[in-house]
Amino acid sequence: MNNCSNDEQILQMIEKNKRCCRPCFGPTGATGPTGPAGPATITVGTTTTSDPGTSALVTNVGTTENAILNFTIPQGPTGPIGPTGPTGATGPTGATGPIGPTGETGETGEQGPAGPTPTLEIGEVTQGTPETGATASITGTAPDFYINLTIPQGATGAQGDTGTQGPAGPTPTLQIGTVTSGPAASASITGTAPDFYINLTIPNQV
Repeated sequence: MNNCSNDEQILQMIEKNKRCCRPCFGPTGATGPTGPAGPATITVGTTTTSDPGTSALVTNVGTTENAILNFTIPQGPTGPIGPTGPTGATGPTGATGPIGPTGETGETGEQGPAGPTPTLEIGEVTQGTPETGATASITGTAPDFYINLTIPQGATGAQGDTGTQGPAGPTPTLQIGTVTSGPAASASITGTAPDFYINLTIPNQV
């Protein structure tokens, strides 16, 4: 039964009190049918990040009884720039770079004062073997220098011609000099050309 049949009285009450003190509702309806059974299992499938500003999406790629839900979640907007972090440690020294191009030639400097006049004298002269080459070296300190030479010996030359026969020398003489006795026999020649002496040692008789 509708309890709002006396509409005029209700309107008067609302006008008087500016509110409705009594609820206005119809009779209770019949119980509805039982809904379908929910899924037996729910499993999370893939989760994908989409572009910012797109809508979130959930897709069941399984069955009604065994649901497999794939989620597509949009990426959030870029946050504000954070504060500058502390300075990191100094890194290792890098490899040496390539040599740069040659710079322009600078201006010519002022002429320096004249140095002392150098002197050069012959130092050591050494004779080398025929197989060695000639060498030269300079020693000393400015302004006094010495040149040292190594000159190889020349190779042996060819045999020369036979010279003329010299004059005949005096005829040598040989005389008995001293005669002594000793343990063993011996003989020696003394004197100068052309006079020579033979000295004898005669063994003692046993």
